Amino acid sequence: MKLARRHLLRLAGAAAVTFPMRGWAQGVPAAKGARITLLGTAGGPPPHLDRSQPASLLEVDGRRYLIDAGENVGQQLARAGTPPSQVDLTLLTHLHWDHTLGLDYLLASGWMLGRNKPMPIWGPPGTRKLVDATLAAVGIGEDIFRPQAPGRPPLASLYPVRECDVSTPQVLMEDHGVRISAVANTHYAQIHSAPHDYGADKSYAYRFDTPYGSVVFTGDTGPSAPLTQFCHGADVLVSEIVDLPSIRAGLVAVGTQGPALETLMAHMEFQHLTPEKLGALAQEAGVKTLVLTHFVAGRNFDPQALAAALGRVFKGRIVAGKDLDVIPLG
Repeated sequence: MKLARRHLLRLAGAAAVTFPMRGWAQGVPAAKGARITLLGTAGGPPPHLDRSQPASLLEVDGRRYLIDAGENVGQQLARAGTPPSQVDLTLLTHLHWDHTLGLDYLLASGWMLGRNKPMPIWGPPGTRKLVDATLAAVGIGEDIFRPQAPGRPPLASLYPVRECDVSTPQVLMEDHGVRISAVANTHYAQIHSAPHDYGADKSYAYRFDTPYGSVVFTGDTGPSAPLTQFCHGADVLVSEIVDLPSIRAGLVAVGTQGPALETLMAHMEFQHLTPEKLGALAQEAGVKTLVLTHFVAGRNFDPQALAAALGRVFKGRIVAGKDLDVIPLG
């Protein structure tokens, strides 16, 4: 009898740890001001030893905006001091795997850690289909855990979706003094799939104009005049960057050759931003600080060398980002 009682107490303790309702799960109110945290700075779906997949966090006076949700985003949020249950809004730039594969854990862990208000998920056409499929997958675990958390709301009720069909620059929302805008970029301009049941694939850049300054997140993109104009006067530009030589060397090393190699390299050159093209974009737009993330590069690339190449074109401040780097805004 005593053994059974101790066993029940252990189970009760485990359940309390698994489903906390206060403390860490509720988060610590963020200080006044604004800052950007680079949660994941790798580019592309393959795993990286020292970088998580793409995700960035913007905090403005306690409001938390997550841009992209690559694999490991839940753990990176925790390391940055923000529980997954305390993200206010998630925006997906596009639906490639490296930007979305962390959604399942983000949604599930937010529920487990006591999320008590919705976290909308915004993104291009196809976002609803993606989120519905993700919720169906994590719903299996929700059913298993439900007896330990009978009072929790249905997990799916916490994650409403807004699909944004954007071409020209468009203001999406004014939120607590923050204006959020989007523009379609050129990530799918040359090489793209056939239309899906939700339409053609789209990829967006997002801009946040805040009381402390403006920041643009390019998402994955090549150069374009609309994107340059969209970035005009931004205090901070958080941009992807591609290193073509290390990409080619890596592909050749694993046996990629001929038309397959050239198709991949055309995608990298025209649907991503080389240092020269990114530098020209940032310089023309009058950006003050350029933060590099989403390094699309081979295994042995040198971030500082990419920054140096940028510096020959762009005359503002350059930050070669690493996971969990924090950049104040304002």
